[in-house]
Amino acid sequence: MSWKALLLFISLTLPVAAFGQIQITQQNLLGQIGTTQTIIEDERFHIPIDVGEAGANKVWDFRSTPLVDTVFVVNEFLPPGGLPGIERFPDVNWVQKITFPDFPDNEAYNYLNVTSDYLITRGDSVAFTEPIDTSFVFFQNDTVAPMPLEFGNMWTSTEIDTDGFYPDFGNISLDTTINHIDGWGMVRIPLGDFECLRLRQDIKAVNLTVVAGEITSSNTDTWIQYDWISKNEFFVARAQSQFGNTNPDFTDANGYGLLHAKSGTPTSVEGNPEVPESFVLFQNYPNPFNPETAISFQMREAGPVDLTIFNVLGQPVRKLVSGFMDAGSRQVTWDGTDNLGQRVSSGVYVYQLQSSELVQTKKMVLLQ
Repeated sequence: MSWKALLLFISLTLPVAAFGQIQITQQNLLGQIGTTQTIIEDERFHIPIDVGEAGANKVWDFRSTPLVDTVFVVNEFLPPGGLPGIERFPDVNWVQKITFPDFPDNEAYNYLNVTSDYLITRGDSVAFTEPIDTSFVFFQNDTVAPMPLEFGNMWTSTEIDTDGFYPDFGNISLDTTINHIDGWGMVRIPLGDFECLRLRQDIKAVNLTVVAGEITSSNTDTWIQYDWISKNEFFVARAQSQFGNTNPDFTDANGYGLLHAKSGTPTSVEGNPEVPESFVLFQNYPNPFNPETAISFQMREAGPVDLTIFNVLGQPVRKLVSGFMDAGSRQVTWDGTDNLGQRVSSGVYVYQLQSSELVQTKKMVLLQ
């Protein structure tokens, strides 16, 4: 399974208004920052499955559908600060990091901008350090999905990938997807019960080979994929039909995955995301770090604020923020130096955010 298959939506959206019982909003997505999901995928090519029915107030029960030939995938939802290549995507406010425990040297990042009307992908990057160190950055500026997501939404998305050396030789991949939130209800998996929307994707993939400026071969694949997504867990389940099978009631899956574990607490960002509802200090990223790390926080009200780094003895090391700030979200970077600009030693440090509302403290580790 390619890392791109883990991205739940694809480019260029044409929304249709709808109303529904479950709604996933901009605030729900931004609230995932700070959480981590472990997904278990069945890598068999033929998996017996019951994908259930479309419609309102349905129950989809996957507790008795076994996962046999498995691989684990970890999704982390992060604030943008301090991430690889983030300087190339200045307006990103939501990042999905994808890693594979069986392949710890490989990772991918999907850089997104979540607004009240759209989920927009700005680009992604992939890093492979084994067997050789290879990194790629892909630039996009495509609308992924309408916001909010709700029962009845329909939109069409397209994605074009090219590689090779034109006009001498190359490959072109053109994917067109008809997306439809065709159901809402309860998904039952071994981890628990989750209220979800079901996203149906009817996918048509055209692959062309070009030699000397001429198309020398082409092939087309079609299939259906279902994704079950929730407000707080986002991804809950996935099932994909065999290539060439466009029966919505397919029983032979070529892909099947479930939410296996989750950690972290979603951030409450209900209301206007420009004016957060709560006072929150996020975990720094990366952590451990070297040479620098990003610290993000949000303030519900304007007022005085101090952000200070302490060593394990409680002695102040660096004052990062001190003064009056308006309500909103902020991010600062610590480069591992003290107030005199001297590099501090490796070890555990504490960072504390203090405002007129309250005080929050978290730990981080500096590695030299």
